[in-house]
Amino acid sequence: MGNRLSFSSARRFGRWLAVFSMLGLAAGCAGKPPAAPAATPKPKPAPTPKPAVPKPEAPAGSARRDSFRVPGVPLWRWESWDRHGKTHLVSKPEKYTVQLLANGWLKFSAECLNGEGMYETHDDRIVIALTRTEAGTCRPGPTAEHFLQSLESASHYHKTGSRLLLDLGRQEGGMSFSRAQD
Repeated sequence: MGNRLSFSSARRFGRWLAVFSMLGLAAGCAGKPPAAPAATPKPKPAPTPKPAVPKPEAPAGSARRDSFRVPGVPLWRWESWDRHGKTHLVSKPEKYTVQLLANGWLKFSAECLNGEGMYETHDDRIVIALTRTEAGTCRPGPTAEHFLQSLESASHYHKTGSRLLLDLGRQEGGMSFSRAQD
């Protein structure tokens, strides 16, 4: 017989092949092979505890406006605006304010809105861009919208003692502010 395989030996060989294949599959499904030893993890530093600070309560409308104010910088209250040669008075000037900070930033309030912006002056020219507006507890009315749009439309300014005048261009008129008492 020599190198010839008989039917019975081939069957035995096939069984052993099947058994070893199943054992191999079972070993592969049993789990992942052991991983290479990992580097010892470095301990994370403990986070520094933050001091407990009580959350401040939101102040009422006027208190919020006062807290938004920068001390030592004049607060300008919007008194009136001119349009097409007609002067309109602002009914509540304390609700519409602007502060021009020395670093080129400004702060404003319009009814229940507070915000910030940037301004740049050259001689008597001024450019104002409002960058952030923070809504309060009410919906701003058309006067607040007019105030904000007019600030951004300003092209020239004139400041004398207790008055600030913003010119809004040829067709748009101007805005008049008075300095609030500290």
